[in-house]
Amino acid sequence: MQSPLRRAALTVCVALLMVSAGCTDGIVPTPTDNTTQPDTEAPTTVDQYPPGVASNGTLTNGTALLDAHFDATANESIALTQTLTGQNESVTYRYVHGASPKPYYSSFNRTTDGDQLTEEFYWVGSNGYYRVTFDEQTRYSVFQNSTAGVTAWTHDSPFGPRSTLRSPLGVGNYSVNGTVERDGQTFVRLTATDVSQALNEFWEAYEGTVLVTAEGVIYDIDSTFVQNTDNTTETVEESISLTTNVEWSGPPSWVADVAQLSISTVESGKALEIRNTGGGALPANASFNVYISNETRWGSPISGHPEGTITTDARLEPGDAVYVTVSPGEDSPSFALHDDRVGGEFTIGEAGIMGTHENVFYRLQTDSKYS
Repeated sequence: MQSPLRRAALTVCVALLMVSAGCTDGIVPTPTDNTTQPDTEAPTTVDQYPPGVASNGTLTNGTALLDAHFDATANESIALTQTLTGQNESVTYRYVHGASPKPYYSSFNRTTDGDQLTEEFYWVGSNGYYRVTFDEQTRYSVFQNSTAGVTAWTHDSPFGPRSTLRSPLGVGNYSVNGTVERDGQTFVRLTATDVSQALNEFWEAYEGTVLVTAEGVIYDIDSTFVQNTDNTTETVEESISLTTNVEWSGPPSWVADVAQLSISTVESGKALEIRNTGGGALPANASFNVYISNETRWGSPISGHPEGTITTDARLEPGDAVYVTVSPGEDSPSFALHDDRVGGEFTIGEAGIMGTHENVFYRLQTDSKYS
């Protein structure tokens, strides 16, 4: 059964179509100044409303506010953390990047009746590394040009950073309620005491406070809401906070534990290269399903195209590569694996490979301007 907190998040995402203190493990998002001074009330007069706030002080355009927030923070080192706490469950999402949006690290932790699930994801722009820990098990995935099956805040998924901020802004009827001083900075305070009319059927009650700069950077959202799902009423507390000027120390340490495979077409498309670009070694006798297309087309080569299986005959250490060639057959193409870089008869426009070895799953695709 889906957890109440995840059902709540999904409900918000679906409804909005109508209108991570995670385990850092190598990434250390530390504020340059840890001493946060207590908030102090400032004069109620607000000199400048943030983007998306109408002249009457009502938040009417959440998209404009979010655009301003992400434009202003895209090239700043930040950590965004969301925590949801219900009766028997708590979840935390965390998203961290340095002076540019990529690479980034994201995490998702959920504790339900004492059972814990942890997901972590590190994305560099074309390749990603994923770790999930549950029931005293740890599994990994390595991706290239694909993140199918990853839920730890990737590509602004339903639980991504933008959706996380958009949800409370759409649930509550927010309006300006003075300003707040914190650590020498003035924030416009938005408050909501009821549910947006478009979401009345999903939520029984909502109260929230948002602290945002006049330029539109959202630093804090604290809210409490009541939802009735499957005839069960639950009160959930939500806290979202932004930390700026964090220290970015690169990939988490566990990324070095897995073979960081990457694929590309070489020899003018006559061969597919599988290279270990770093991390651990790929063991011998590792089998992959290979999918190919002889043209660049819309969509993914992972399914619906000629396919075959190749098996490595030796360990693939970091820096090593093997090569796959394809020959036409009477019924289907045949695939061959080579230690040396050679070309085959078949021209590969796009290719993908999938395979699971020990506790690591690989899903890799060649780059395509159409996919």
